[in-house]
Amino acid sequence: MKRFGEHEVLREISFSLGAGEFVALIGPNGAGKSTLLGTLIGLILPDSGSAHILDQDVAQPGEGWRLELGYVPQEFRGFDWMQTGELLDYIAAFYPRARRRWPDLEDWAELPRRTRVRELSGGQRQRLAILLALRHRPQVALLDEPVSSLDPKARRDFVQLLHSNCKARAAVCLLSSHILSDLEPLADRSLILHHGRLLGDWDATDRREDLRRLYPLAPASSPQDLPTTLEVLATTAEGGLLVGGWRRLSEPERAQLEQVWRSVTPADMESVFLALTSGERT
Repeated sequence: MKRFGEHEVLREISFSLGAGEFVALIGPNGAGKSTLLGTLIGLILPDSGSAHILDQDVAQPGEGWRLELGYVPQEFRGFDWMQTGELLDYIAAFYPRARRRWPDLEDWAELPRRTRVRELSGGQRQRLAILLALRHRPQVALLDEPVSSLDPKARRDFVQLLHSNCKARAAVCLLSSHILSDLEPLADRSLILHHGRLLGDWDATDRREDLRRLYPLAPASSPQDLPTTLEVLATTAEGGLLVGGWRRLSEPERAQLEQVWRSVTPADMESVFLALTSGERT
């Protein structure tokens, strides 16, 4: 749990990530995504509870722990007076020589080494932040809206490059973004955060097999008549429902339910996100 003054920013958050997982962190503005990532990297300490990365408590990490982490902030600031190449060389010196370069990422960034940081465009500054955080190929990468200022091709190329590298090295990547179309085809899981709470943790299989949108076929259709194995996650003013637990139903149960409800598999994780965060949630 984390508070800023009287405002509770994070509450009842619990999840774990495994080696090689590429995970999308989804949430509207003000959901607490930046605070959550800052807590995981140790920049913000929780008021209660704890966070562990690579078997280390982030509040009291051991020596060398930060060498295995990479953090891309939502907005890159500082070092305006330095040339881009000078800053890259300066930061690289903190890492072992064998980990000071990631040629594919540098080729993607295409940064002018002699241009001062203050003269870079918004997209170039974002590429610089990504390169500074990830060039040493960390075992855990935490990225806060890293592609918001990039053009569609740059976004696609970066996300694919990061995903491939994460999988090849069994590294962990947690990436927050509003642009779900870039992430969903590659993400192993999607975490949905809203008002500081974790509303959902699903993968693509869950969306296809376990989640359904139900629409009443008769005025008498009532959520109270649904099988107890289904969990109503959100409802609409028209009586439509987002439910979980569909795969737990037997074929006869599904056939009986579909006599009074029309069932639709959510088209994508964005539709699930919108149902849970647009005031429909039960």
